Amino acid sequence: MSTNRIAEKWSIKSVLFNLPNLLFIATLLCFLLPSKYATEMRIGLKSAFAFIVVLALVEIVFLIKLQNPRKRCSVLDVYAFIFGVLLVWELCVSRLNLLPYVFIPAPENVFNVFIQDWKTVLLGFFNSMFLIFVGMSVAMVAAVILGTLVGWNKRLASTIYPIAKAVSTVPALIYTPYIVLIMPNFKLASLFVIFLSNFWSTFMGSINNTAFVEERIINSARVLNLSTPVILFRIIIPFNLPRIINSLPIHLSSSLMTLTVAEMLGANSGMGYFVRLALNFANYTKAIAGIIFIGIVVTLLNLIIDAAKKRFIKWNY
Repeated sequence: MSTNRIAEKWSIKSVLFNLPNLLFIATLLCFLLPSKYATEMRIGLKSAFAFIVVLALVEIVFLIKLQNPRKRCSVLDVYAFIFGVLLVWELCVSRLNLLPYVFIPAPENVFNVFIQDWKTVLLGFFNSMFLIFVGMSVAMVAAVILGTLVGWNKRLASTIYPIAKAVSTVPALIYTPYIVLIMPNFKLASLFVIFLSNFWSTFMGSINNTAFVEERIINSARVLNLSTPVILFRIIIPFNLPRIINSLPIHLSSSLMTLTVAEMLGANSGMGYFVRLALNFANYTKAIAGIIFIGIVVTLLNLIIDAAKKRFIKWNY
């Protein structure tokens, strides 16, 4: 048998017969078992359609990612964990009803929320994304420009950097309730909180990035008689662009966490408001659905950032 055929058979075998796929099939087989949750709980068990769709989507993503041989081991581990959690959740709650249903609702009921309340979920998503996009964009642009200007002047950097470092140690979550209270409306409060949660760390990073630019690059620019604004905005900032983009996932998580807290305090829409409203009425089914949705949004946004980096940033160091 040729090497190519052996590799082909091994590839098919590795794609079809692995732990994540076995757990995926086991989860589907759970639907054939009688449900104690449906018979014993007053709220009953909702349609499994949404949960099956979620399982199918996760399986499709798994099979796509499995095609990358370099990441195959980590992909197998990650998706084995995901399918393992879903299997235990379905078996222990929906089928056997072993866990307290008030706090741990059935997965069918949780994922059915996305069908039942899809308009509210989408409206909250767009409201939250608008605030995050505007707040992060303004913070990143202001921090990069100001940080580059300060880092260019060593005396100014030595004066401002310690102050910025001291201010940045205070988490934005601490003063979020106060800002929400004193601002004239919630949108301004949210934008200001998101701005502060991203500005200081990016500002200090830009100061450091400017100081770390190789001297020969600056000297070459000066030999060409380039003006200071051209050096700053056409050489230093593009040179540091990979570092700036690498920090975006951290800033995104921080922004979403801060915004969620702000929405839980004073909003009337948004992803955090959806969770808060559900918790106020002890509706843990919707609360868990909202938490899962926030996790999915963060994951997708990080994937978009990685794709943008590979597409537009061709240099790195």
